[in-house]
Amino acid sequence: MLRRFVVVSLSFCALTSRSIGQAPVASGAPSAKEPELTTSGRGETRLAPDYAYVTIGVTNPAQNAVDAATENARRFESIMGLLHSFGLNDRQLLTSRYNLTQNFEYPKNGQPKPSGFVARSTIRAEVHRLEDLGKIIDATIASGATEVSGVQFLASNTDEARRTAMTEAVRQARADADAMARAAGGSLGRVIALNSGGISLPVYNAGGNMLATGASLMSGGNPPTTIAPGDLVVTALVFGRWEFVGGQSR
Repeated sequence: MLRRFVVVSLSFCALTSRSIGQAPVASGAPSAKEPELTTSGRGETRLAPDYAYVTIGVTNPAQNAVDAATENARRFESIMGLLHSFGLNDRQLLTSRYNLTQNFEYPKNGQPKPSGFVARSTIRAEVHRLEDLGKIIDATIASGATEVSGVQFLASNTDEARRTAMTEAVRQARADADAMARAAGGSLGRVIALNSGGISLPVYNAGGNMLATGASLMSGGNPPTTIAPGDLVVTALVFGRWEFVGGQSR
């Protein structure tokens, strides 16, 4: 009993001596935060595309609206039939734009004058036989298409690539945190939090527009179109917080 009384008394005296001449400390004050390490990691993985989108446009000028719309519809139907002949079904073909506008001339110091009409329609085709992509482009131009653009290569299943990229990002973040802890004279403790900074899904854009005339292709004036897709890159970003375990003080 005596020993316990002495210990309590000493603790009380020490507390009293520290309090003399100092402002009182508020009760419930937060304790010092345990040291942490915050790092980020970036992971990448590559995969081959297995389908593509291509946009095919048809533009027809004429002196009146009926002629412009009629000729545009005729070419549009011809191109749709051609795409069907390559095995594309209606779900893989989308009319992404159609408009009919009146043109005007703007003479200097004069009033605008009507100068005919222009009909435009655009098809967005989803091509799963990538070896047919160049053939489709050439055939549609030969059938009356006036513009080919927006060639994009994609992959239908990116789940495995996404997880691989995320695993690499976490591995990199942990390796950096471990290096920081060792450099600071301690070691890496438990993980406190891991957050995904986002995953970029792969799209490869071939880019550019192709303009040509059907006559030049049909006469053999131009070589066949070849579009070689590059690898798709899946990127993952991860942010991590880790407990820092300090070393022995010297």
